[in-house]
Amino acid sequence: MLGADVIVPVPLVPGVPILAAMGALSTILVNRNVSVFHDGLRPLMPSLRSGEMTRAQVAKVSFSLALAFIWAFGLPYSVGNVIPLIYLVYIATDYIGVRLPATYDRRWWQSRTNLFGVVGSLILGAAWGAGIALFLHYLAVGMANLPVPMAAGTALFTAPVAQAFFLFPVLTVAYHYGFKPAMVAFGLATLAWFTASQFGWQSPPVWAFGAALLVMIVLLVREARRARPAADQVPASWLVEDDDSDSPDWVTADDEGGAEDELFTTNVRRIKRNLPLIALLAGLGGAAYHWGIVAMDPFSSHLYAIGFAVPAAMVMLMWAFAFIPMKVTTAVVTGTMVTGTFLEPVVALLMPNVWAAAIGVAVLRVVEVFLLLAVIGWIERWPTIREVADVMRTAIFQVMEIGFLVGGALAAAAWAGTWGVGVVVAAWFLNIKAKSPVMPMSLGAIAALGVGVLVNLLAVLGLHLTP
Repeated sequence: MLGADVIVPVPLVPGVPILAAMGALSTILVNRNVSVFHDGLRPLMPSLRSGEMTRAQVAKVSFSLALAFIWAFGLPYSVGNVIPLIYLVYIATDYIGVRLPATYDRRWWQSRTNLFGVVGSLILGAAWGAGIALFLHYLAVGMANLPVPMAAGTALFTAPVAQAFFLFPVLTVAYHYGFKPAMVAFGLATLAWFTASQFGWQSPPVWAFGAALLVMIVLLVREARRARPAADQVPASWLVEDDDSDSPDWVTADDEGGAEDELFTTNVRRIKRNLPLIALLAGLGGAAYHWGIVAMDPFSSHLYAIGFAVPAAMVMLMWAFAFIPMKVTTAVVTGTMVTGTFLEPVVALLMPNVWAAAIGVAVLRVVEVFLLLAVIGWIERWPTIREVADVMRTAIFQVMEIGFLVGGALAAAAWAGTWGVGVVVAAWFLNIKAKSPVMPMSLGAIAALGVGVLVNLLAVLGLHLTP
């Protein structure tokens, strides 16, 4: 058997201790500039290390990122009878870690400042992780006991995307290769879906996903084979300076390339020095993903919660393909490792038990660190991979936006009938009119939760809507 039997809401044991441990260790690693979760914060870490930016400046950026992701993405898809998202833990521990003091000319035990930063990170990170587990557990219990119960309905937020994830490769093909290839991918996916349904095969969306993915892989391989040899190609955009570079005229391209290679090697060496703690945090994450204590995204968590470990892992594999080029690049360029690459759940969800998941993900992280420079070389040699990955991120987000809007409407209908659907649709257009103060992919869930709260307030007054 793959995966584990998921219990929702997250049980207090092992939920509280493992999230406390993950919160503590991740905060320490951020404080020591070793590993950071948010991709928008990682590029600032070299400036923090060198003193070009103060901790207050970096913390301000981190706080704005954390606030947006927690209330507009992490929290709406973590409440009720669902698997919480890891964003709620790591986004906040990023902020706590950069806010607490640290210097990097000495080790953590060699100065009062560093000792205070590490001990503070340990205490506050553990408190945050444990607090999140307690809060979400008792919030779900409370939502299940409302006059109009809401806990079970929250699973509807992600139900449409959990069935439509076969569109990820279809839209990727459409954006990168054009309309006709996309119609071929969609047609084969539809044929696979109907074939699976006709013969009673389990989970038709998985078969549709596989067919569409096959088309995307064939097109990607063809494009890569037709590309010019790497020696004849212009270097990838992230490896070259802008036209207004301040480099002196006497610095040749070969000199700049050599300097970059040396910088990357130094950065990777810095990451390797902290590998034991990085692997330990990855192992804790592997156990948490396997148990269903946390998830990396809302719809793979939906699939895993209902027992579909393989489809959930396939979804995460698409996330990994879409994000790994960016995450690996920022790790090598900044010398600060990525806290998660989306491959961890792929391994953890497919393991037979929690110990295998923890060890497997820890080993995966070690392999990832040792392959950082090699992966950068592959991306440079085959820039098509980066281009398709960028397009795939767009495809995933757009499917999420529409799918989660539909999911929000379904949940609102379960709590408030057709009036609830009208509120969610109205909220979508009002959000557009107001220039999207709420993240579009979160609008459906937030509007539906608002409907649920209002319906329960009316129920307290003796007023009821027919679902």
